[in-house]
Amino acid sequence: MGSVFKVIEDRKSCTPGPLSSWAHQKILSVAVHASAVFFALLGLALALSYTTAAKAADLKVIEEAARKEGPMTWYVSLYSQDVAEKAATAFAQKYPGLKIVSVRSTTGGSFQRLMQDLKSNVAVASVFSTAGLGGQYQILQRDGHLAEYVPENAARLSPTVKSAIVPGYVYPMGAGLQAMAYNSAKVKADDAPKSWMDLADPKWKGRLALGHPAFSGFDAAWCVAMVKRVGWQYYEALAKNDPLVQRSTFDTLTALSSGERLVAPLPDAFAAIAAAKGNPVSIVYPTDGSVMILGYTAILKNAPQPNMARLFTEFLLGIEHAKVVADAAYVSVRPEVVTTLAGGKRVDEIDLMPITPADETEKELPGIIERWRNLFGQ
Repeated sequence: MGSVFKVIEDRKSCTPGPLSSWAHQKILSVAVHASAVFFALLGLALALSYTTAAKAADLKVIEEAARKEGPMTWYVSLYSQDVAEKAATAFAQKYPGLKIVSVRSTTGGSFQRLMQDLKSNVAVASVFSTAGLGGQYQILQRDGHLAEYVPENAARLSPTVKSAIVPGYVYPMGAGLQAMAYNSAKVKADDAPKSWMDLADPKWKGRLALGHPAFSGFDAAWCVAMVKRVGWQYYEALAKNDPLVQRSTFDTLTALSSGERLVAPLPDAFAAIAAAKGNPVSIVYPTDGSVMILGYTAILKNAPQPNMARLFTEFLLGIEHAKVVADAAYVSVRPEVVTTLAGGKRVDEIDLMPITPADETEKELPGIIERWRNLFGQ
């Protein structure tokens, strides 16, 4: 427990109320600090190469140009296909006649798809939005695959996420929480796991589902955090419970909802959406800390619809998208929109594990994936 912390709102210094923008931003600052450590050097190098051409956009001109382009494909992994489609719908409502085609996959799957496109010299997606774990955006920037653009809405993001920006290239668009969930039709609340360590209890043998860190950004972040906190022996203990290991967190959710498996690490927003649809899924915020993950977005240099991409990037950093994010229980990066979590909790009311710096994640993740495959056989 010593390495787990809880960010506590100083209630004497903030205005009381059901939701606290101050506390919301305080929590975001914890997640951003880790990303900023790595991005700072990259951002500095990019800033030194800036020219006066990199100026805030003229949105009216961009919109007019976007209307001459076709529908735009968006590779996204931070949230579910349902939420991605809601975001695309909200964009179309703001800009009637413009269409976004969302292609949702895992964080690893989205990156693999994009890298295959680039290898084949095929331009499909114009915007790429993932958790970026494993240095995805650093690789794309290094290899010259990102387009330079300075969104007007970047200046309006929560101050606590601005340090995670790679100026002109990569911008935070939301955040998610890796928590736990259980099948409420087969497991009583009192019997459900309360901490990550509880998943290693033999009573969950043959009842546990896991997502794969090579494909799922949420599971990758969770693995890096847990290995850092308690060591690889934690996963050796989980392996003894014969978990069902699948590529995507959505596969995990399916196994949980159907009753094939009863407990699983799962993004709370995914579980909340499933529960709202009537599935027997309940969320647990672990007492030893949920894992917060920032989601990023960038425009691809070979974007088939470059003006649509710029306009959509403005939308992703805007109020309308922040509301879509918050309504789906993800964490908003706009100060005007505060997220309420499952069960009516605020982000500052749950325990969070310390965020692993992005450079450390990039260094450690490949080794963790290799050991995972050796341990779980996939």
